[in-house]
Amino acid sequence: MSALTVRCSCGAKLFCYNKRGTGRLVKCFLDQIHDDAVGVSDAKECYVAVRCHACGGRIGTVYIIKGKPALKLNQGQVRQIYIK
Repeated sequence: MSALTVRCSCGAKLFCYNKRGTGRLVKCFLDQIHDDAVGVSDAKECYVAVRCHACGGRIGTVYIIKGKPALKLNQGQVRQIYIK
């Protein structure tokens, strides 16, 4: 498992995520998000668009994936930084 800091393309910190597995970050399960600056981990409904608190850019949409709520990321709007 690796820890990631997820940032908007404008540079604002969005949240930290505990990623399992390898490969590109496409979705973030809400129970693995911490240090949440945008309030996505408190999302109670599906199909909610999550926006950056600094620039208003659309980060992604909350869906149910594999039976759990997850944020499906808009790939052009986010950057990830690995923390070991």
